[in-house]
Amino acid sequence: MGRKIALLVLLVIGSCVYIAPVWAGAGRGPASPPETPMVGTIRVLDPAESRIVLEERNREVFAADPHQLDGLVVGQKVELRVQLQDGRQVIYSIAPLPK
Repeated sequence: MGRKIALLVLLVIGSCVYIAPVWAGAGRGPASPPETPMVGTIRVLDPAESRIVLEERNREVFAADPHQLDGLVVGQKVELRVQLQDGRQVIYSIAPLPK
């Protein structure tokens, strides 16, 4: 009887240890995979805080590297991909679109 209980306890603990890393990677961890590309128009450009706000739905995104914002201007259309990092929308890639 004691061996059956010990086996059951080991199976439960083993299952919890195996499942925990899978739950952590479900978009709630430090970073999620980049979204599909989207197109937007820059409404606010704030290089001091490394952020832009797009006209579409007032979407606020932050640059991982301030140099990602070099050459961008308010009113410019851009194509960007963002990913969720520590609860913030962070720019994965950004490219200006021709007029």
